[in-house]
Amino acid sequence: MSALAAPMSRALVQGAEVVGKCNGSGKTCGPVALFGVLLMFGLLAGGVFMLLQSNFGMLQGYLIAGTAFWASWFVLTIIWFTGVPGIPLSSLPGITKDIPRSTPRFYGPQGKAPIWLPLSAQEQSRLADSPRFIPASGTQLKSDQDSLKAAETAAAETMAAHYAGLLGTDPKRITVPGTVLVDEPSTEIIRSGGGIKYIKFASKAATAGPTATDDERANIPKIKAAIFIFRLDRGTVALQTYIALPLTFLLFLVHLLGLMWYERRHRPVSAAERQRERETAGV
Repeated sequence: MSALAAPMSRALVQGAEVVGKCNGSGKTCGPVALFGVLLMFGLLAGGVFMLLQSNFGMLQGYLIAGTAFWASWFVLTIIWFTGVPGIPLSSLPGITKDIPRSTPRFYGPQGKAPIWLPLSAQEQSRLADSPRFIPASGTQLKSDQDSLKAAETAAAETMAAHYAGLLGTDPKRITVPGTVLVDEPSTEIIRSGGGIKYIKFASKAATAGPTATDDERANIPKIKAAIFIFRLDRGTVALQTYIALPLTFLLFLVHLLGLMWYERRHRPVSAAERQRERETAGV
């Protein structure tokens, strides 16, 4: 076992280095990620199973290892689903601080991230005058503020591309805020499903500042006010967690019931029977 430990450790380190180069975020992906999971499963779960089967036999050892393995994964998926919430302890004597939230929700395997998408011209004309829009300036929720920041980034790119097309210039020469401003008082939102679903931005031409280039000064008078509406595509960040939560519980339950069935069918071996087995084997 010790002879294999060093090469396996080197393989894990080399695998981690390759995984880090897999994409810009450093997350695992592709065949390298699959290899890493299989290798870690073989090292960790495989070693535990070998010890159990040597003491309990193949079937019982597998059922014990499987029950413990899927129980731990079920607990892990609960953490993915709920996050690690803050625990209020300041009400207890002698304690002045609460335990902060340490893990956000859906921090495990994730699908497509949420993204703000501009509406088509037809959708925008239908929704532009909707009475459901309310001013965004009054929102205090952190989740709403995060949504606004993400939407403003998407709006900046869309506005720059829009005005660059109208002016026949490079989008890099149109900056938001800068050449084009987002009119904050007219930023409006529509809430749905506990969060912001639509955001409407109004743009206007900026006043040429002392650092404005000649191109910017020439383009500013040509910029006309416009409305841009974005819809939130919530993506599939939580999909894997929603699948893993019942699946891991089901696998845990199946192994637990199998272990209970095995224990009921196989009575314990008495000391006298063990002694007879030793004598028969010549031990």
